[in-house]
Amino acid sequence: MRHLGFSRKNITRTAVASLLLSPLLLAGCGSTAQKTVSVAKSRPIAVKETPLVNEVTPEHKLVEAKKVWSDMQNKALRDSLLLEAAQLYMLQQKPIMAQQILYEVKQDGVSPENQSFYALLMAKVYANQSDVSAEELLSLLEPVSGNKDLLIEKAHLQAQLFAKDGNYSAAANSLLNTDLPDEQKVEQVWKWITSMPVSSLDDIAQQYSALSPFVSLRKLTEEYSSSPEKLAENLNNFQKVYAGHSLGATFPDDVLNATKLQRANINAITVLLPLSGRLATTGSTVKNGIMAAYYQSIADKQGNEVGQDQRNLPTLHFIDTVDKDVNDIIAEIGDAKFIIGPLLKSNVERIIPALPVGVNVLALNRSDDITQIETPFNTSASNSQQLILNDVQYSNNAQYGDKGKRGDDNTLESAQSSANGPIAANFFALAPEDEAKQLAELIFNKGFRAPIVITEQSSLYERMDDTFKSHWESLNKAEGKYKTNITSVTFNDSNSLREGITSALDVAQSNERINQIEYMTNDEVYNMPRSRRDIDAIIAFASPQDTELLNPIIEASLNPLGGKPIPVYATSRSMDYESGKNQWRDLKNIHFIDMPWMMPQHQWKPLAQTVEQAFDGQNTMQKRLFAFGYDAFELLPKLGILNTLNYLHHNGLTGALSLNENGEVERKQPTAIIRNEKVESISE
Repeated sequence: MRHLGFSRKNITRTAVASLLLSPLLLAGCGSTAQKTVSVAKSRPIAVKETPLVNEVTPEHKLVEAKKVWSDMQNKALRDSLLLEAAQLYMLQQKPIMAQQILYEVKQDGVSPENQSFYALLMAKVYANQSDVSAEELLSLLEPVSGNKDLLIEKAHLQAQLFAKDGNYSAAANSLLNTDLPDEQKVEQVWKWITSMPVSSLDDIAQQYSALSPFVSLRKLTEEYSSSPEKLAENLNNFQKVYAGHSLGATFPDDVLNATKLQRANINAITVLLPLSGRLATTGSTVKNGIMAAYYQSIADKQGNEVGQDQRNLPTLHFIDTVDKDVNDIIAEIGDAKFIIGPLLKSNVERIIPALPVGVNVLALNRSDDITQIETPFNTSASNSQQLILNDVQYSNNAQYGDKGKRGDDNTLESAQSSANGPIAANFFALAPEDEAKQLAELIFNKGFRAPIVITEQSSLYERMDDTFKSHWESLNKAEGKYKTNITSVTFNDSNSLREGITSALDVAQSNERINQIEYMTNDEVYNMPRSRRDIDAIIAFASPQDTELLNPIIEASLNPLGGKPIPVYATSRSMDYESGKNQWRDLKNIHFIDMPWMMPQHQWKPLAQTVEQAFDGQNTMQKRLFAFGYDAFELLPKLGILNTLNYLHHNGLTGALSLNENGEVERKQPTAIIRNEKVESISE
């Protein structure tokens, strides 16, 4: 432990330090004492960080320690007083003084009676230093034992260090052994438990039995998330079973709110889309997805409730938002309480503030600043205009037709209302920035720290590049690193692409060095250019066509001799599934994220066959827009529970969908790789 060695040259000497170092106070363990006086009872070790009465100072403890050593030659008692002095310096925010005392105690040999107290203070004084690993300090704490107060302090510190190390299950287990109030324990442990993947819960409960009630509660909310009544009933039973447990008496706030959810009937859904003009194909494709989900819900009801009619389904009313002002749209919406859309960002910002209180909206876009959208809970608005899919237009205008218009007296049961009132607005967008953010988290969590980012010069890919770098910086800062190691390459044609890649990989410089050697020796040098070895990943933000070009250039530029292959990552914006088989050859070994709906193996095969028959010839973006509309319809009745329990998610065609505290849908997409000219799903 380099940082725990107490380099004395870096410690400022003071009068207190001089007192500490006096021969009378710290006589070496090997020296012969004039007289040894044993004491019948050792001094109790105080570890609680509470103000001491009579304003006892570290200097008082040092003087007392000197007197004890001078009068009694009792090393254990002296060390106890010295450690108390160090603890007081820590309370005074003087870690250097505390380190000095701990260093001197260590140099003289820590008495057995004080080993635990010493180790605890050592871990504490270095706990907030970024250059000392949590693993080192946790190993130091491992042998700490002793009285109740000492063990409580150990548990506090272990919880802090385990959390710093990202081991949240161990942190939660340690936190339960502290003396915090039950409310604080439950709040923090529940936060950690709900941040973990569902697949890890059984292992956590098996490893830490104290966390089993929290795991059971999490699994219960997952199981009954689609039925508010059953969820409330089972939560009440849970409280009875765990009545004597802190979790039974102190429910997490979000779960308590979930017990108050009520089922609301959705009799009609109004959908706001651009269904004419230049965005007609875009709007119609989203509409097709909504209608497909509608008919699928009919099929599901028929399969699950044989003999019943379809009066539990809503009517659908589509409004074309093109060339209509807000007043016209609001008038056409009428008294509708459930709305999907609008699609354009400008319409989101101008229509939602005009809606009356009590209307539930799932907007198909979002503002750059959600807080600036005027809702019943906000008071300002912004004015920007942008279609989240970059105003892409399509030629295929196939659709299901006009079935499902308003008129049928149908209803749909839904867990829509929250404990605090109706949801004013949620925001669901296929934002390219979200994919860049997910990609940053993906490669960061895999341990990569020195990527090359290759970006095509266009507004779309430059936005993704900006988001990636911003999020990459925040991820590094969370680890205490304020300097990110990113190499950037931008290009606008094939020549600048090749030059940028070879320069970033240091291949051009390697060629120059070879040429210089040949010139100096007048002989041919038998060698090959070598690429840099300090980079560990390559990220591409480029169109499908340019990604096909850059991947072979990267492959040709990397050093093949003894070097580890450098993975190349991309987003769905670099994938076009209609380009033919040759593209997969050029994209071999590229990792990318995309919708589950676009993966070769997914759970909606019957639906995919039906869609293929109904919409033969859908291009890649149309398939994504279709999935977008499908998920929007399925999300609407689940917004209440997803807003209340933010850790829950809906497995949709577009990804695993959850809601953040701003009411935005967060979308996690699976990862795939190109192997043997095919797309293969992988777990990363």
